[in-house]
Amino acid sequence: MELEEMQAAWSQMSQELEKQKQLTDEIILKMTQQKYTSQWNKIFTAEKIGGVVCYVALVVLLANFKTFDTISLQVSAILCMLILAVLPILSLKTIRGMQQVNVTKMNYKETMETYAKGKKNFVNFQKLNVGISFLFMTLTVPVSAKLFNDENLFETLDPKLGIAVPFMLVFFGLLIWFVTRCYKKVLRSSETILKEIEE
Repeated sequence: MELEEMQAAWSQMSQELEKQKQLTDEIILKMTQQKYTSQWNKIFTAEKIGGVVCYVALVVLLANFKTFDTISLQVSAILCMLILAVLPILSLKTIRGMQQVNVTKMNYKETMETYAKGKKNFVNFQKLNVGISFLFMTLTVPVSAKLFNDENLFETLDPKLGIAVPFMLVFFGLLIWFVTRCYKKVLRSSETILKEIEE
């Protein structure tokens, strides 16, 4: 085999190897994107279900608004309805921010910048969500008592309330802890998945 033939064969092999490398890189990026998207789709689906529950509760409160016959009950019901209307939208919006990360269309720097921005918004919203949720739970007590038992807790202090409120606080605290833990796990896992691209 002459030198020119060897050079041509070597050049062809180099091109084929480069094509193979590009194909492998594309497959790795697609698999990475799939793993990343799969995690956030699960959370998005759970939040959509939660949003549906919120809007059903909102419709129930609207349909029974005439039941709330005092200013304090009406203000509590209105605040509950506002929270039920707004929180699901904001929650889905922050998750959409996390879903905008696309490793197949962005370079590594853009990917990490988009992820960091989405993560910051997501974490800040979750902190806000915890505070608003505690407010919502507090407002729900008199609204539910009026709606289901026709009791105005602003006028009568029921001893059962002393047992129900701490129980609700503990239950709600555990729920928040569980959800926050799940979200932190997904954030850590997502970051690990994205950092693997650089290696």
